[in-house]
Amino acid sequence: MFWGCHEHVLDEKGRTSLPKEFRDLLTRSSEPPWLTLRSRCLAIYPAEKFDKIRQRLSDDVLNDAAESLERLIIGHATPCSVDRAGRILIPPTLRRLARIEREIVFMGLTDRVEIWDRARYEAEIENTQEHEAENSRFLRGATR
Repeated sequence: MFWGCHEHVLDEKGRTSLPKEFRDLLTRSSEPPWLTLRSRCLAIYPAEKFDKIRQRLSDDVLNDAAESLERLIIGHATPCSVDRAGRILIPPTLRRLARIEREIVFMGLTDRVEIWDRARYEAEIENTQEHEAENSRFLRGATR
């Protein structure tokens, strides 16, 4: 399981160090993890989880929402190899579509690792904090 938040920077080639605890979990499998686009960020999925997502989306080809998600997630997916220095390369197209600049945030979210542009991530957190009452009601329901 992934959790935690780590701030990093991209180098001029679009590479960044993958936090060690994420790297250790993502490289356990003989199959590489997958890097793909989400609505406001990027995500790295272990191969097994990505295959389940791919299968779920391809099973529902007549559903417009599934087709849109398939286009977004599967259409932009690329294997995410980790080099000897523990870095990953974020391709230019994915950086552009996710509006990722130089400063980034890795966020572990149970079954995936999200990669956010730092400014967009901070805006997302601020928005979440503004909805504190709604979030508290949701959490109270989840803990009963």
